[in-house]
Amino acid sequence: MTLVPFSRISSLRSLIIDDMPAMRQNIRMHLGQLGITKVDQAGTPDEAIRFVEASAYDLIVCDYNLNKETNGQQLLEFFRTKNLLPPTTMFVMVTAESGYNLVASAAEFQPDAYMLKPLTASKLAERIDRLLEKQNILLPINDKLKRKDEAGAIVECDNVLKSAPKWIVDILKIKGNLLIELRRIEEARAVYGQALEMRDDLVWAKIGMARCDIAAGQFDAAKVLVQNVLAQNSQYIEAYDLLAQIEEAKGNQAEALEALSRSSAIIPSARRSRMVGDAAYRVGDLEQAKEAFDKVLKHTKGSLTAQPGDLLTLAQVHVDTGDAAAALQLLSTAPRRYAESKMFNSAQSAVAAQAHVKLGNLDAAEKAFEASKIAAEGAPSEMATLALAKAAFSMGRDEEGAQLISEAVKSDHENKTLLALARKVLADCGKEEMTDTLVDGAVKQCMTIIAEANALMRSAKPDESLVKLEEALHSMPENTGVLMAAAQLHLLWMSQRGINQEYVKRVNRYLNTLDRLIPGNDRVSKMHKFLRDTVAKAAQKN
Repeated sequence: MTLVPFSRISSLRSLIIDDMPAMRQNIRMHLGQLGITKVDQAGTPDEAIRFVEASAYDLIVCDYNLNKETNGQQLLEFFRTKNLLPPTTMFVMVTAESGYNLVASAAEFQPDAYMLKPLTASKLAERIDRLLEKQNILLPINDKLKRKDEAGAIVECDNVLKSAPKWIVDILKIKGNLLIELRRIEEARAVYGQALEMRDDLVWAKIGMARCDIAAGQFDAAKVLVQNVLAQNSQYIEAYDLLAQIEEAKGNQAEALEALSRSSAIIPSARRSRMVGDAAYRVGDLEQAKEAFDKVLKHTKGSLTAQPGDLLTLAQVHVDTGDAAAALQLLSTAPRRYAESKMFNSAQSAVAAQAHVKLGNLDAAEKAFEASKIAAEGAPSEMATLALAKAAFSMGRDEEGAQLISEAVKSDHENKTLLALARKVLADCGKEEMTDTLVDGAVKQCMTIIAEANALMRSAKPDESLVKLEEALHSMPENTGVLMAAAQLHLLWMSQRGINQEYVKRVNRYLNTLDRLIPGNDRVSKMHKFLRDTVAKAAQKN
């Protein structure tokens, strides 16, 4: 029996992704039998990406086997990591029965449903019906999440659970994640414990317990839980990610790389290879980094899923291993669309400058260096700035190189990966003695700005405090620490003096930037709620 109105199903905006025209027509016919008339069709992953970038879909039906370069699982991964799919989009993966176990067990990003071939209209109707029912049941929770009200969403989880207990597993998953995000660790443990009392083999609940331990700094306990999960299911990808996170937090970079390498062997996707390549490069294993980024470029060759950073990092690896000619050859193969990015142009020229120095082409190195600086104007990036610093040091421009390292660190002084890469540049260039002054000094300078702003606020000089932070953000607009402090102190000002609409705009801008830079951060979530509550109270008074 249909649980939602037929009109709701027939109004769905749908996209079919399959490389075989006959299969696309077959699925379209089945959707037509359900009254669904708004249907687009994509025969390639790139065509599907263009459709999704241009329109919002309620339903996507995608075949797993698309082409040699990209399968349906990798396409879903691309959509999820790029945030191209709204939370309400239902993604249905279609697979042959012979491949289902492999696809489902090793899937990093789970679709909303798997369906086995052959499809029929009745099977589609049943699955869509259930997904829409779930969507409708979880609507109060998702409405709170859209407004970034995580605490309110947790309350709704309890309310929905009372009225729709059949969805307890989905609701406990959501509630547990939200509690961890809000650092309500003991409550999260209770949720995962409740799930494990229902069924002691729920892997996601065991992983949830491990995440609680990580959040509490109990890394050894978390590692035991993760290893137990992997002993039962060696293909559970999230466990490898947590293992890498644990080892990195303990300073065991080689062990973290090993965990990521094992996950990449299970899911040899572009994203997995990229993670391995990045980790290998940071620890100085250039051969593994080269192998990993070679795989990434092969995965994404000629596809819209290709990312400029992959080509740039591999070119940098070639330079670092002494193969400057290979670096220049690789840079020359960049797709034309990359040229639209100032970041790419700047980083490309910076790596090329290093390569020309290695080959003894000093005039070409000078030209590339200047081109990199021009391209970076108004659009600085961490990758381009660090590559340019490396070029400066290789050309004997130590003062410029030092300035660039300092700028890179100040752009986001709380980013541990960035700090590690800055230290690596100095080590690679034989400038390790500058680390304390440039890296640690830049971090201290940023922390001093925040401390001085806090002191001004405590000294009843709130306006001076906010001006100081605004000035700092002009020179480092994506520094997460300064953005946090600016949002917090602006909120404090309004809590004491009342609503200032200009400050409301500023805080929204700060928080939206933080959502992009550090999604899911609990402090940012709390500030979103504080802003909402402050504005609501002011509206009630008025």
